[in-house]
Amino acid sequence: MITKKRLAGMAFAVILMISVIYYGLIFDRTREYAGEEFLMDTLVSIKTYGNDAEHLKQVTGQAFAEMRRIEDLTDRFAEPGTPEYADSDVCRINEQAGKTPVAVSEDVFAILELSQKYFALTKGAFDITIGPVIDVWGFGKPDQQVPGEEMLKNALVLVNNNDMVLDKQHRTVFLKKTGMVIDLGGIAKGYATQRAADILKQDGISGALINAGGNIRVLGRKAKKTPWRIGIQDPRDSSRLLGSVELDEESCVTSGDYHRYFMSGQTRYHHIISPYSGYPAGENMSVTVITKDAAVADILSTALFILSPQDALMLAEELEDTEALLVTAAKQILHTGGLKNKVEVREKEAYHYDKS
Repeated sequence: MITKKRLAGMAFAVILMISVIYYGLIFDRTREYAGEEFLMDTLVSIKTYGNDAEHLKQVTGQAFAEMRRIEDLTDRFAEPGTPEYADSDVCRINEQAGKTPVAVSEDVFAILELSQKYFALTKGAFDITIGPVIDVWGFGKPDQQVPGEEMLKNALVLVNNNDMVLDKQHRTVFLKKTGMVIDLGGIAKGYATQRAADILKQDGISGALINAGGNIRVLGRKAKKTPWRIGIQDPRDSSRLLGSVELDEESCVTSGDYHRYFMSGQTRYHHIISPYSGYPAGENMSVTVITKDAAVADILSTALFILSPQDALMLAEELEDTEALLVTAAKQILHTGGLKNKVEVREKEAYHYDKS
């Protein structure tokens, strides 16, 4: 026989259990914190997810601070005599080209080592010593121009990653020729994005999305455990998407001929310069790369854009955990086999997409 006392105890236990579940659901509710800053010549947004709003705000601020630190170290356009110039390892390396080795930070040395690795893997398509050629075109400056043949020829002589000497023991960098210039525009943003992701992960953030002007890195999955879905821009219509791709603890970077360019007559000249010819690469409109590391994705999106579509796809297939989607100058949409079930292409009359 159940006594009144025992019945009351059972009722209390049920109420207590319901209360625990109710308050657990309230306090376990996922919150979002979003921040934006203008960094590395682009708008950077970071969204973080978790249960503690104040912690999300604090850690997101730390991620932005890390990206600013990388920006300061890698900025090559700082004015001489300014604090920004003194903070930049890249400015000091370029200033001492042909003169003396320069001691640099761990991060810049890591960036340069990674650059050398992919210079070899891409057979020279990715070359951070492209600076002199970028300068004669005027990219990164107020005015752009089509350089004369002699000017371009003289600049190309200075482009060769093999003439950059890295001394790991002393952590120094030496450019062999006077006039050499390294430009980290094809890797610094990706490296900073990856460092920001590392900061978030170290501080216990399991869900986040970093977007640095198209350099995207996600942590974990979205709410309800679904993969992130990232849009791929139509390279000839900025108001429309060409398709979308699923990401799960991955990076996605797109390089295109539509980001930075100028017109001369009826010809479009964009900023992705081939180190082979000294002219803007012309066989692709855009290249999207999906891989784990944001710095590597940044490098490969540039390198694959410079290569022919066939060589680009072949290289992407050879690399571990790497996928790529190309929109060629002939308006073909091509992608690696691993994207077959991850990418959704919105077929349009302007492009040819063969699903097979």
